[in-house]
Amino acid sequence: MRQLDRDEPDYAQAVRLGPEALPHLEQLIQGSNLGLAAKAACLAGTMNAEGSAPLLELAASHADPVVRVAAAAAARNLTHMTASLATTFLEDPDHGVRKWALRSLEVHQPQGIKERIQKIVTDDPDLGLREQARRLVEGIK
Repeated sequence: MRQLDRDEPDYAQAVRLGPEALPHLEQLIQGSNLGLAAKAACLAGTMNAEGSAPLLELAASHADPVVRVAAAAAARNLTHMTASLATTFLEDPDHGVRKWALRSLEVHQPQGIKERIQKIVTDDPDLGLREQARRLVEGIK
């Protein structure tokens, strides 16, 4: 995956690798190189292929928040984000993951997610995230 082994990968070029690249991205997400794991998560979301969401779920459970943030941000590119994946991001202990989850939820609002976003409005320790979530909840029908 030479495409990802740059400081600034050309994701548009890398997407052309197609769904055949997903098993390689999975290996990178599970690997020890955090930079490549985060870039692989970004590419999985950008590809928006049939197997992209499971890779973002894998990245959402990564031990390092850098990879989880990348997955939360990349979820914005999916055609459909499950409530389960959104909830995983929203319940993450890392502020950055929750922030990017809310940004991705500006594009995708899975069925039943409004209540979970409302919980951030009332309970999140970060006032900025509470305000971001409040604006998002107001826009959900």
